[in-house]
Amino acid sequence: MAGRARAHILTFTIATLIQGMLTLAIVQRNPFYMKYSTQCFVDLYSEDWLRQSGWEPSHETILLIHGYAGGDDTLPITVLRDAYLRRGGYNVFMLDWGALCQPPCYVAAVHNLRPVARCAAEALGSLRHAGLRPDRLTCVGHSLGAHLCGIIANYLNFRLNRIIGLDPARPLIRSAPALRLDPGDARAVHVMHTNAGRYGEAARLGHADFCLNGGRSQPYCEDTPNEALCSHIWSICYQAESLFRLRPAAPCGRRCSVRVPPARAAALPVPLGQSTPMTASGAYCIEDFTTPFCPATSGLAEGDSRCCLDAQYAAAATTQVPKRPRPLVRLRARKIKANSIAEDYSTD
Repeated sequence: MAGRARAHILTFTIATLIQGMLTLAIVQRNPFYMKYSTQCFVDLYSEDWLRQSGWEPSHETILLIHGYAGGDDTLPITVLRDAYLRRGGYNVFMLDWGALCQPPCYVAAVHNLRPVARCAAEALGSLRHAGLRPDRLTCVGHSLGAHLCGIIANYLNFRLNRIIGLDPARPLIRSAPALRLDPGDARAVHVMHTNAGRYGEAARLGHADFCLNGGRSQPYCEDTPNEALCSHIWSICYQAESLFRLRPAAPCGRRCSVRVPPARAAALPVPLGQSTPMTASGAYCIEDFTTPFCPATSGLAEGDSRCCLDAQYAAAATTQVPKRPRPLVRLRARKIKANSIAEDYSTD
């Protein structure tokens, strides 16, 4: 990968980016250690800064955007950052809007989506003038970050090539296309659902929507202290795993039903995540009860232990306690108050 010999983060800011609270960075891997030690601020309006940064024009450019309560060096987005750099062959940018989405102000974070998107679009416009290729640009966002990918597209004067939305956030997100992710935001919009109806959106938002284990709750999260938040976060690990292993998804019903409609019975499976074809459309399902990208369960040497259930979760999973019977129908989600979301994130 071009730039592997450089162990640094090139961070650039724009004067108009909301009083310096929004940053965009190109990250590169240290060839000797998985450590990002140097930070260099670059003038975004310089004509040759992109060339000097180690950016490789022949590689696909990935723009990573974290969700609520996140940052460019916080979990879970760092799992995905490190996976892309470990895989190699990508230019990896990170949008850090952490100062504008901190707990306990989830309402404020949602309100800030549009101004953040407008400023990020300005940054991408400058990048394009510096040589960035729109036809090689993929925006990968988690939770509120997935909606940011879509809203950014509304302010661009060029079309994004692809958006990968990882369990796009549901609470307080309006249904207007200008205020959320939708299929018109890029040439291809692919969406993973891991906690639909709670933290994640249940409706179809992309050309291709992927429902992991029914899309609503992940089986390995059942006995964790916060099943919904665990399920929501683990969409990151599915995307990270897709960089190293093909996981086929079978066509399924419009709302992730187990039964495949007759019209789609003959349709072929497609790989999940990074390798999903640009032409994929419809709903796809995967049933796999093991934690993705965890070295112990996936067998991947490139896996990340942060995708394994931690000691607290593992202890809860092995405790023999009576379980309440699970409801047969879980399609109707409970109403969620913004302060409860903030409490879940801050205590996780």
